[in-house]
Amino acid sequence: MNTSKGAVTVPSELSEVLSGDAEARAFFESLREGYKRGYCDWVGGAKQEATRLTRARKSLLMLQRNQKTLKA
Repeated sequence: MNTSKGAVTVPSELSEVLSGDAEARAFFESLREGYKRGYCDWVGGAKQEATRLTRARKSLLMLQRNQKTLKA
């Protein structure tokens, strides 16, 4: 997880679920850094691995629907 203004570090759980869906990955890559950081911080900020995996799967569903943010 990277909360600084530098490059966004994608958590391994999120990277793993995105590797299986080219369209969701392409949409994620097209997002501005602030939106990417929101997803990465949400997934990577969980303390337990099970929670990170659950959040990564939820992120995939949202990215498949072309949602920029975690809302809606």
